[in-house]
Amino acid sequence: MSKHMVAAVRIDLDGRAEVIDLSAATSTGAAIRSAIGCRWFDVVRLGPALDMWVDDEGATLADAQVNVIATTIAHAHGAVWQPFYGVAVFTAHDGDGATVGLSEDVKDSPADGRVPPADGIR
Repeated sequence: MSKHMVAAVRIDLDGRAEVIDLSAATSTGAAIRSAIGCRWFDVVRLGPALDMWVDDEGATLADAQVNVIATTIAHAHGAVWQPFYGVAVFTAHDGDGATVGLSEDVKDSPADGRVPPADGIR
């Protein structure tokens, strides 16, 4: 039995966007930790179904770097209270909080220079 792909977008500090599959790991949490390269992570709800996952300790690291693209996307969705540091991963959720894959159009939007829609599924 094969797992259903959980498509997410990983945005590096240099702005490079990459589509990744969160179902390839033993759990969604393990996949997010691996993609971000962190021990602890937090979710920032950007809309009714769009989530941004970031390193919980990212701002406290000695070499902390603002992720300009992730911060710009977050600001476009109203999350204007802080910059976001380190690698970020964008996913959708099902309304009950379970992480689900981004739609085709949404997962391609950061790579095309577009801000993903708040519903994460358009």
